[in-house]
Amino acid sequence: MEGSGMTVTINQKKHDFPPGTKLAKVVQIIREANKDEPVTKSLLQKTGKDHLTFILNHRLVRPREYDSIELKEGDEIRWIYPYAGG
Repeated sequence: MEGSGMTVTINQKKHDFPPGTKLAKVVQIIREANKDEPVTKSLLQKTGKDHLTFILNHRLVRPREYDSIELKEGDEIRWIYPYAGG
C-alpha cells in the first residue's frame, strides 16, 4: 500500500488503518459501532459490560494486552460475543 496505510481484516472485511495503529483503537471503534445492537444493549444493561471477545490472528487477546499490540499489514481480527445472556 505504498506506506500510506495498512490493510487489516475485521470479521472478514478489509479495513485500512495508519501504520502504528494499536489494537486498542480498533477495539474502541468496534465497541462504538456496535453499542446500539440489541445484544450489546442487553449485556450492558444486565452486566455493565459488552463482553466482546477479540481474537487476533487466531489467538484470544486479553483486555490488558490491547494497548501493547501494534497491528501489522494483513492481521486478522475477529470479535465475538462469548454468550448472549438470558
